[in-house]
Amino acid sequence: MKESEKCYGSSKSADFKKIMLGKQTFEFLIDNNFLYVDKTEDIYNLINNESTVFLSRPRRFGKSLLLSTLKNIFMGNKELFEGLYIYDYWDWNKSYSVLHLDMSQVSNETNELLELTLSDYINEFAKDYGIELNENLPVDFNFHVLIEDLSNKTGKKVIVLVDEYDAPILDNINNQTLADANRKTLQSFYQALKTSDKYINFVFITGISKFMHNSILSKLNSLTDITLSNEYSTICGITPDELNDYCFYYIQSLADKENISHENALAMINHWYDGYSFDGEHKVLNPFSTLSALKNGKFSQYWVYTGTPHFLVDIQKNREKNIGFEYMIMSEKDLNKIGSINIDDLPLLFQGGYLTIDSKFKNELNETEYSLRIPNFEVEQAYKSNLTDIYLKKVDKDFKVIQDDMWAWIRNGDCDILAKKLRIKFSRLPLTLRLSKKNKEKWKLYSAIFLTWLDTMGMRIDGEKSIGHGIIDTIIEENDDHIAVVEIKYSEDPNKSLDSLINESFKQIHEKEYYLPYEDSDITLIALAFKDREIKNGIITDVKCKIEKWNY
Repeated sequence: MKESEKCYGSSKSADFKKIMLGKQTFEFLIDNNFLYVDKTEDIYNLINNESTVFLSRPRRFGKSLLLSTLKNIFMGNKELFEGLYIYDYWDWNKSYSVLHLDMSQVSNETNELLELTLSDYINEFAKDYGIELNENLPVDFNFHVLIEDLSNKTGKKVIVLVDEYDAPILDNINNQTLADANRKTLQSFYQALKTSDKYINFVFITGISKFMHNSILSKLNSLTDITLSNEYSTICGITPDELNDYCFYYIQSLADKENISHENALAMINHWYDGYSFDGEHKVLNPFSTLSALKNGKFSQYWVYTGTPHFLVDIQKNREKNIGFEYMIMSEKDLNKIGSINIDDLPLLFQGGYLTIDSKFKNELNETEYSLRIPNFEVEQAYKSNLTDIYLKKVDKDFKVIQDDMWAWIRNGDCDILAKKLRIKFSRLPLTLRLSKKNKEKWKLYSAIFLTWLDTMGMRIDGEKSIGHGIIDTIIEENDDHIAVVEIKYSEDPNKSLDSLINESFKQIHEKEYYLPYEDSDITLIALAFKDREIKNGIITDVKCKIEKWNY
């Protein structure tokens, strides 16, 4: 293996580790010498301080690996943890029976099928431990019997780990009757954990949604929700320090490939995949995207390409109308609402991984609230690529244009029409997509919206086109004989006018001679200027356009 393809397995070890993306079970990673980012200190503290735990995290964020690690700790598989934090602190003379349930593997197309496959699931566990269950009894009762008999048989309390607790509901969220029937079945099933409490040592339950845990798990004794906990905010994901400690050589390999410094490569990784926070203080990178980029040696929308959680789409389909975002503030009460269809947009996007916590504060009533933001560049692009259709209604007929209309405006220099259409487009955007702290981030967002609009018309576009002497914001190609070069400027500076931004755009185009690669075609130069004006509870985006013909 080339050194550039290796990665440190631990900041405490000189061993190199390969990255595995497809199979995320702890024992597989360790046995096959794959990378494992050591989270066992957090796990050790969690086990010693809690007994019944709930955690919500977005998909592909390491929940299943976390449960797999817990399973191996409780089963006493000491040899797997050599070199990890917990190795010297855990009492490996103790081992427990572990019931590890992955609810995403249970069939749930009908409520009857859910109950049947749950029964089969429990019976398989019983057979493994030599316990006989009465298959004619309800599954929740048999779950209790399994736990009680297993504890009595071993003389030790049982460990229960539940992954994707909400899958049978989220899989059917567009069928509210079925989703509600599945919810009731799961509620009864999980209630067995309460009736079996004296036979259980530790319970850990994970899932994507937090908005259903109250209605499903509300009867569990002393359930500790660590979703927004400061102490366990980095138990899933990769911290910036962990990234550099564990994957130094991968980062350097990427730096060499991009012909940039190690520090710049690290900054690019953080730009693309960092920014998630579940307490408003500590940040983590998206583990799936980060490791995918390091393994493949290139940046891309890896997490986004795995698909938008369909419950986001299905819930929106069930709304009478799409609801825009009025505020970027979320209260703790918002996250504790019971139900699925009436969940507000902000908690939904937060739980789906498309928003994250920027800061935590107390309001005038001394209630905890959270300000939210888009976490990173990858997710910013997701709004462009697949959330636009979910959270924006289809544009009205008077806004739909065909390519011929657009090219007619460009050829005739009709900038007023183009600017008006963009103003309409921006005014219909949810406020969430427009709130950001940095001008650069807002420029990227508005540029992405502009490109999306062109793309919906089927126009041939090339965003952030790299040429030998610069990066052009956008190239629009009508045909081999006509090219439009577009430069976009954005500012919040009250001292800068739209006209001055237009002048800056043309100055950059001419100084960098962006038209040189296309001088064998007719060239149109387009300058676009965007400027936000804050009003009460909102933002208005002013737009100006100017067109110059070049080399006609």
